[in-house]
Amino acid sequence: MLQQKSPTTRTLTRFRTELQDFMRTIRSLRSATALFGWDQETHMPAGAAERRAQQIAALEELIHREFTSPRARHLAERAHHLLPSLPEQDQRMVRLFLREHHRIASLPRRLARELAYTQAIAVESWRHARRRNTFELFAPQLEKLLQLKREQADCYGYAEHPYEALLKLYEPDISLAQVRPLLTSLAQQMQALLDWARRQPAPSTPTFQHPVPCAAQFILGRHLCTAIGLDLQRGRIDYSTHPFCTALAPEDVRITTRCRESDPLMCIYSLLHELGHALYEQHLPAMLAETFAGEGASTAFHEAQALFWEDIIGRSFAFCRWAAPLWRQYFDSSLGTPWHQLTPEELFAAVNRVQPSLIRTEADEVTYHLHIFLRLELELDLLAGSLPVRELPEAWNAGMEHLLGLRPPDDASGCLQDIHWALGDFGYFPSYTLGKLYAAMLWKQLQQELPDVEEAIAAGNFAPILQWLSTRLYAVGALETPSEILQRVAGRTLTAEDFVEYLTAKLEHLYGEPYKR
Repeated sequence: MLQQKSPTTRTLTRFRTELQDFMRTIRSLRSATALFGWDQETHMPAGAAERRAQQIAALEELIHREFTSPRARHLAERAHHLLPSLPEQDQRMVRLFLREHHRIASLPRRLARELAYTQAIAVESWRHARRRNTFELFAPQLEKLLQLKREQADCYGYAEHPYEALLKLYEPDISLAQVRPLLTSLAQQMQALLDWARRQPAPSTPTFQHPVPCAAQFILGRHLCTAIGLDLQRGRIDYSTHPFCTALAPEDVRITTRCRESDPLMCIYSLLHELGHALYEQHLPAMLAETFAGEGASTAFHEAQALFWEDIIGRSFAFCRWAAPLWRQYFDSSLGTPWHQLTPEELFAAVNRVQPSLIRTEADEVTYHLHIFLRLELELDLLAGSLPVRELPEAWNAGMEHLLGLRPPDDASGCLQDIHWALGDFGYFPSYTLGKLYAAMLWKQLQQELPDVEEAIAAGNFAPILQWLSTRLYAVGALETPSEILQRVAGRTLTAEDFVEYLTAKLEHLYGEPYKR
C-alpha cells in the first residue's frame, strides 16, 4: 500500500498565502456592504432605497460569486487535504473558511441576491410602517422574507425545524434543542423574580419635569463612552432609528443611538450597549483583521460584550457612584431638570427599576428575557407556517399580555419595534439572552481575578477591565468558540446560574430585602 506524502513547507506556505488573499477579498467586500448598510440607517435619503437595495444585492452576489468560483472550490479541496498537516491555529482558521464556504456556496446565487435585495427593501418598508404605525404596510415584505428564509434553511438542511439551520448562522456550536429549554426555564425564573420585585416598596427615583435636549444627552453619552475606552480616532457616534454597531475594521467602528427628550436613559444606555460591541471590535488583533477570525466568537458572544458594559458595569452601583456627578454636570439646573441634584443611589434605582414595559431595548434586566422568549416562540411559529403573517400583531399582543401583563396599544410599540426581522435576522434574538448568560459568567470570573474591580469602576478606572477582556477574550477573535472560551476562562460550560445569582444580588441591594419566592 502506497503511503501518501506529507505536503512540503512550500506547499503549505503557498496555501496559506492564497487563503489569506481570498479572505482579504471577502472581508473587503463585506466591509463595503456594511458601509452601505450603515449609510442606509444614518444618512441615506429615503428616495434612494431602491437604488441602495440594488447596490447591496450586487455586492452580495459578488461575494457569492467569489465563494463559488473555481478558485474557492480549489481552496476548499486543498483545505480538507492539508488540514491535518497545519499547526493548531492555522487549522482553526481553515475551519472558519470551510464553514463560511459551506454557508455561502450552499445557496444558489439567485437566492443570495434576492435575500440581500429583499432585506434592503424590507428595512425601508419597516421604517415606513413604523412611522405610520401600520403593520399591514410591512406585512408583504415580511412574507417575502419568510419564504426566502425557509428556502435558505432548506439549502443548509435541518432535522426537524428550519429554525435549527438559521440559529447556526449566529451560534454555530449551540442547537435549538439546547436553546429552547434554557430560555423557557429562564423565563419562568424571571417571572418569579418579577413577582417578588412587584411586592417590594418602589425605591426613590428622579421624576422628569422637563425634557432634556438630545444634544446634552449625546454629549454625556460620548463622554461616558470615551472615558471607558472608545477611541473616536478609530470610530464615530451617530443617530439612527434603531441603535447598532457597524465594524468595517478595527480602525473604523461606528455606533449609533437614538434619543427621546423625556427619557435620557434610553439614549445613554443604548450607547453603553453599542459601546460594548465597539470595544470588542476595536480591540481585536490587527493580525486577524483581514481573516475570518477577525470578528467576535459568535453573535451571542458579541452581545455578551454589549450587555456586559450596558448592564453589568453600567447599571452597577459602583458605576453610578462614578457617573452621577457627570449626569449632574451635563444636565445642570440650566436645563430645568431634576437630574442636576441626582445622587448615586437615585441613579442606581432609576437604571435598575423593575417594571414591565412594551419596548425590549428599554426593558429592565428581569423582564428583558421575557421579551426574548416571546420573539423566539413567534419566530418558530412564523417559520413553521403555523402563524400566518397577518396574525402576527395579535399573537404578539397576546404574548405580551400573557408574559408581562401589558397589551401594546399599537403596532409601533408592538411587533414593529425591532428592525431584526426586516434585516432577515431570524434566529438572532436568542443571542441576547445567551449573551447575558455569557456576560454573567465572565463577570464572576473577572471578580475573582480582580477583587478590587468595583473600586476601580467607582473611580472611573476601566483600564483593568479592558485589559482583562483583551487578553482573555478579544485576543482570540473567532479562533475559539464561545464554549471553548468559557471553558478556558471560567473552567465551566454555559449555565444560567451565574446570571440569576448576579441579578438576585443586585435586586436585594436595590430593595434591601432578601429574595424569597
